[in-house]
Amino acid sequence: MRNVKNPGIPGCIRKMSRCERLFFMGPLFTIIMAARITGAVDTIRLRQALDAASRKHPLLRAKVVFDERHEAWFSSEGVPPVPMRIAERESEHQWLDELKEEARVPFDIGRGPLIRFVLLQSPEVSDLLILCNHSICDGMALANLVRDIFCLYEDPAQEVRVLDPPDVLDLVKPGISLQGLIARFFVSLGNRKWQKNPYHFGAEEYAALYRGYWENRKPGLVLLEFDPEESAHLLATCRSQGITVGSAVSAACLAAHTDITGGFPEKKQTVMVPFDLRRRLNPPIGNVFCFCDGGVKFPFAYSVKKTFWDNAKDLHKKIHSRIEVLDPSCLDIPEFEPSFIDALSAFSLFVDKVPDAYTRTDTLQRFIRDTGNVAFAFTRNYEAGLPGFVPSNVGRIDVPESPGGIRLDRLIFLPGISDLNPLVLGGAGAGGRMVFSLPFVDPSAKNGISVEEHLIRIRNRALEYLGFAEKVHDGAME
Repeated sequence: MRNVKNPGIPGCIRKMSRCERLFFMGPLFTIIMAARITGAVDTIRLRQALDAASRKHPLLRAKVVFDERHEAWFSSEGVPPVPMRIAERESEHQWLDELKEEARVPFDIGRGPLIRFVLLQSPEVSDLLILCNHSICDGMALANLVRDIFCLYEDPAQEVRVLDPPDVLDLVKPGISLQGLIARFFVSLGNRKWQKNPYHFGAEEYAALYRGYWENRKPGLVLLEFDPEESAHLLATCRSQGITVGSAVSAACLAAHTDITGGFPEKKQTVMVPFDLRRRLNPPIGNVFCFCDGGVKFPFAYSVKKTFWDNAKDLHKKIHSRIEVLDPSCLDIPEFEPSFIDALSAFSLFVDKVPDAYTRTDTLQRFIRDTGNVAFAFTRNYEAGLPGFVPSNVGRIDVPESPGGIRLDRLIFLPGISDLNPLVLGGAGAGGRMVFSLPFVDPSAKNGISVEEHLIRIRNRALEYLGFAEKVHDGAME
């Protein structure tokens, strides 16, 4: 079992897993939820609900400590309360401006916590933004946290039971495959080369790369929004076709992308679909707050020779045939040296995109000059294997209206703001509304060009495929 504590680290929660470490150090690994709340929010009760949620979910009050082997451990020792900045809500789209600025700020990983909140408050409507490092959460973790906060807000006196965060690699045992054995062989060679000249990246390097990447960029997003009546109509249409709304919207975005760009290059004609392991484990583990994602990756290209709904059915079948059998191959992650994972998933990926960031610490300066380091060779293969399309849908989040009158009216999910994958889709439903996001980096680190207009065209064409041509418009959101 990897879910162990280190007695030499005060307040130790457990070791960070290889899965979690893959999503730890990069500047694109901040997951975001934006919740629209109707009714007057009592900030004292909300603060109490956050504190209670922090007692329930240990990783909400975590920092990261490195040991002598540069293994990373989650610790609660001396971690301050989860921060919540409160500001007056002055406009309908103010939340997006706040999000764009907040997402550019790194977490203090050595002090913690690895999550923060912003509340834009008004007497009638408020917006709650949640930003979290991907190493301690996935989309479902944030969605469940929103539900927990509402429930704790409604009933502050309820008993809070601690849900210890498991290591996902202890939950599902990957099978043995020829591809996995070959990967292990090359990783073993890579580890030996890395150990001869390793680099240990810490809080200073993480912050330098994060700030360097976002200094001349901002997050952006284009939304597909459906009000309750439209959501009900879309759901009924998808059910009549025997597929989910998530599959239909994903297929519509692929169809639109194909129409507008001609489709992905052959090597990028792949789809990676994250899924929630909490719902598929026996015995169940509850709504634990941690990284608890699986994922299925498969080749898929939209066929212009078939109808849209036939393509949507094909995509739905491919996704669910893999998810329903709980294929564990996605978790078959070779045992890279811990600091080697940091190099591969973050620091060797952005050398050409933000070279100035690598002048800011001694470790980064030495690393960027070491052009023959094995990490750079591995990174070329890593980038080549990134999927073209990553759709992530947390589904509908049911939160009862509180006696005090607050209600979750809308939820927007941004599953990482990235330009590593050409097309990313996030989806969530709340308050009878379905909202899907197409996040992007503005401008792109690849070519310095904004893709907002391009994604608006994709969104509009996707709306037409879904039967909502009347919703086509020129803005990023309604």
